[in-house]
Amino acid sequence: MDGNSEVERLKREIDELKKTIMVLRETVNQLTQTINAPERPTKRMAMGTYDMSPGLDTCLEDASWGRLLNLLNKAETGLTATELAKRWGKSRSRTSEVLNKLVEEGRLVKYRDGREIRFRPAA
Repeated sequence: MDGNSEVERLKREIDELKKTIMVLRETVNQLTQTINAPERPTKRMAMGTYDMSPGLDTCLEDASWGRLLNLLNKAETGLTATELAKRWGKSRSRTSEVLNKLVEEGRLVKYRDGREIRFRPAA
């Protein structure tokens, strides 16, 4: 390989690196704008409705929680965390964690029925 062809190959490689750097800069700028953008105020959604714009993770979480709430809506006397975990397809501990969060948000009511703790939708 002669010196001229090696120099030309290196020039092409440098040009490709410059293009890559420009794309990376643009990506960093977009991410910075996204991070620095003011957060949209969260609004309390009515049961059974979902805000599909915040992001995929939030959407999937809302849909999954919505499914959990729908299971509760169908139960007349409420359900225990164990009953819900079986129907929802999640572990009992995860189900309990989500149920307690929904109670904190006011979406569910937690009450004692004899020895069991049951959950039902808030009125």
